[in-house]
Amino acid sequence: MGSIVAAGAAGVGTGAFTSVTADRSFTVDVAEDANAFLRMVSVPGSENSDYVEVEDGQLSGDLSGGNDSLLGDGVNAGAVTTVDDLFRIENQGTQPVWVWMLEDGGRNGSKSHAFYVGSWHEDATAVSIADFNGDLDALKGDGRQRQPPHDAGVDTAAVELGVGSHVDVGLVVDAPEGSAGSRVLKDGQGPVITATAERSSLADVLTPVYVPDGATQ
Repeated sequence: MGSIVAAGAAGVGTGAFTSVTADRSFTVDVAEDANAFLRMVSVPGSENSDYVEVEDGQLSGDLSGGNDSLLGDGVNAGAVTTVDDLFRIENQGTQPVWVWMLEDGGRNGSKSHAFYVGSWHEDATAVSIADFNGDLDALKGDGRQRQPPHDAGVDTAAVELGVGSHVDVGLVVDAPEGSAGSRVLKDGQGPVITATAERSSLADVLTPVYVPDGATQ
């Protein structure tokens, strides 16, 4: 019996076929941000939801005079403005993911703003980093980025989101004196939200990761 089993196993391993035609069905829908696997919406009940707009199913933020929901025309010059709970990112997929944002702005990232998780405080965690020629490994490996510039010690991390978990993202703007009339982000410029299921793909600058309170692992 032993020799029969061995022969059978060998036969399976060396078998060949000329062709196979197998009809299979896959359905892939494109969803709006609110219903996608990586869900992006305004924070329910947030007092800052007026800064967030949805156009053609895609989330965008507008802290300018172009937002008809606002009375003002922008943030104060010579001041640090924080906006907690600006929008929510939720994992509606089937496996844990790690999320962060890439931003234009040169080697040191944006020089006047940063996106962060939780409430702004001295130990806040930034989730936006400089897009340094698309090479994350070329960024500083100590986990710190110079954004915003008034606090060069802000930790930067990717956010770990288990299935069904979410994180609320805020924005801090450090506008220098004499900057009234300028823009922090130019037209069409904004963060690229990135999510990966491969933790090994995270650069050193994004670790250790941030896990939201009460997150599902």
